[in-house]
Amino acid sequence: MNYIFNKKATRLLGISLLTSVNFLPLNIQPSYAQTCTAFPVVGGQQDNETEVTKTVSQPSFPIPLPGPASVGVNNNWNTDFSIIPLKQYKQYIVTFTPKSEGDYKVRAYLKYNDDTADEIYNEEKSYTAGQPIEIKGVPKADNIPIQVNLFVGDPVSMTKTYTVSVRGCL
Repeated sequence: MNYIFNKKATRLLGISLLTSVNFLPLNIQPSYAQTCTAFPVVGGQQDNETEVTKTVSQPSFPIPLPGPASVGVNNNWNTDFSIIPLKQYKQYIVTFTPKSEGDYKVRAYLKYNDDTADEIYNEEKSYTAGQPIEIKGVPKADNIPIQVNLFVGDPVSMTKTYTVSVRGCL
């Protein structure tokens, strides 16, 4: 009798497993929405401006002043974004959209409070106008960046126009 019971139990168990597999939803993955925060441009034209369009200018020399204060070159090659609020984002995404066709020299950095920076992108290449690229950077595990910097400059980039924004994602 035990043999008959075990045989029936095995069949029922097998049938229930096979049947339950048919009722499982297929290819359904849980969705994990990424929460991102746009960061303001340092020195932006408007309060909380999170996107800026620039045309790469030629460097100019400041008006000469007596002493070491006159040394330096002015240009608009750097754009900084403040990371507010200061919290540990898993990644930082720079969206760079060229408005002019052609070659650009583009670099991006995560800047830290201890005066260090991680270079997350460094390319000199031809970009297509209107085609955005995303530059992704992951911060140091033990340090939170305070700014994200985009550097678009060098003679190859002169007179080129682009739009840039930065966001941090949890």
